[in-house]
Amino acid sequence: MHLKNYIKRTLITILALVMVFSALPVATMAAASKAETIQTIFDFLVDEMGLNSAAACGVLANIEKESDFNPTLYGDSGSSYGICQWHNGRFENLKNYCNKNGYSWKTVEGQLHFLKYELSTNKTDTGKILDRLEDVTNTAEGAYKAGYDWCYYFERPANKASKAEARGSNAQTKYWPTYKLVYELGDVNADGKVNATDALMTLESAVGSCKLSKSQNKAADINKDGKITSNDALIMLSISTGSLSIKDYR
Repeated sequence: MHLKNYIKRTLITILALVMVFSALPVATMAAASKAETIQTIFDFLVDEMGLNSAAACGVLANIEKESDFNPTLYGDSGSSYGICQWHNGRFENLKNYCNKNGYSWKTVEGQLHFLKYELSTNKTDTGKILDRLEDVTNTAEGAYKAGYDWCYYFERPANKASKAEARGSNAQTKYWPTYKLVYELGDVNADGKVNATDALMTLESAVGSCKLSKSQNKAADINKDGKITSNDALIMLSISTGSLSIKDYR
């Protein structure tokens, strides 16, 4: 009984902290870290564009080489810009699209929405890469193919064949092991454990202060009712203290 009350008090405290921090002005928040930017790009590719994890890993491997995930990077003596290093006319297209649709062309958000627009409406000039990505299998081999094809058909750098091979390998060996869609119920941060961190992430999602990826949402819905609520967070806390067993939910 004492343990149950402790868990409830802990959950209430966490919820209060979540509500306080979610009310802070945006200006007080630190700039997104590189890891957060990578996760944002991955989530957009999967959740908004409907690509599988392997295809998204191929894109990540290329963006790493093009800009190291820096949305404000200029290249080619100022004629290329952003995470995909849009060049000359395509750079102008990026600015025009964002200005017209209420985005900042200097942000990851604006650039990702432009990328989706560009790939969907200009398939010939983008090497029909969207069609190619949609065809890759959700495997390590698919990640390699996506990385190769994105470089060869979309980026088209000098020495594109050898660079495509390197980027395909990077997608397969670096990004696929991290971002393949494998999840366990309750393990929201995929660290192999169910603990208070998972409960906090679930609670933040429940109150709308953070957005989880598709795989994280599946992991967070530990009671399998199709919703992410404080009940899921309470179950995770109970598992972390030993009052419930994860075996009852998997």
